[in-house]
Amino acid sequence: MAIGAHPDDVEVGAGGLVARFVHQGIRVGIVDLAAGEMSTNGTVEERRQEAQRAALMLGAVWRKCLGLPDRDIALIKENVQALVTLIRESKPQLIICPYWEDRHPDHVNAAKLTAEANFDAGLKRIAPHLPPHRAKYIWHYFLSTAVEPQFVVDVSPFYEIKRAAIKAHQTQFGKDREQQTFLNTGPGSMLSIIESRDRFYGARTGCMYGEGFITTAPLAVKDPSLLMGV
Repeated sequence: MAIGAHPDDVEVGAGGLVARFVHQGIRVGIVDLAAGEMSTNGTVEERRQEAQRAALMLGAVWRKCLGLPDRDIALIKENVQALVTLIRESKPQLIICPYWEDRHPDHVNAAKLTAEANFDAGLKRIAPHLPPHRAKYIWHYFLSTAVEPQFVVDVSPFYEIKRAAIKAHQTQFGKDREQQTFLNTGPGSMLSIIESRDRFYGARTGCMYGEGFITTAPLAVKDPSLLMGV
């Protein structure tokens, strides 16, 4: 399960990983916590259509918007319960979500909300009408803030898919928008930042493009010989 605060977050932070997982036969679902109604450009309906096009490009089997208020993804019982229900219904082994430090408060709260919901989803006395399920792993991807990752995934063979999925969000990243923003304008635009970051992580690990991730718990390796291929 790939979780983003807004409709383009997953593509920006982990679009390459999603495409790679799909290529490997792993089923991926995408959750947008908010519809992005506070965005400078684009309507909710336009953003919904863009999100569905991007999901098809990445190969996700489903994409759902929880409809939480944009710029108010609060850590409250109702929001936690909505995500608990989705976790129990889809039963993911792995959840990816934004890194817990970021310039956008919604990204920060998305990380907190994911941790709370995944914990509660494993408690049988919470919403007992659905059987409990807790994802074994949570990986955090980077958006506006990038720190030293714990591991980097080589997404070079899938980078054109990631780039196309990001550009599917035309209202946000298209240069012909009514209003110019840091997402679509100038050498410091978000598109430039994304590619520079992914090239940097790739160079650090000997590939063209890499996506970095961090976890709050150590990764358990059952077969250490597999690390020889890392």
